[in-house]
Amino acid sequence: MIKNILCSIDGIGIYGVISICIFFSFFTGMLLWAFVLKKNDLNRMAEIPLDSGEIPENSNPNIKL
Repeated sequence: MIKNILCSIDGIGIYGVISICIFFSFFTGMLLWAFVLKKNDLNRMAEIPLDSGEIPENSNPNIKL
């Protein structure tokens, strides 16, 4: 029944193409982002759940102590 309804709608095929393009571009972007991340950033993000909430003295990487 649903197949008959969807086949009777003109131009419905473009929505499938658009959804595949959005899906592909999102996951391609996420894959590129994952490869571009630096190891220090990944380690810092991995430690966030274990953080006690205190801000370390050298939390800003732009400030040299």
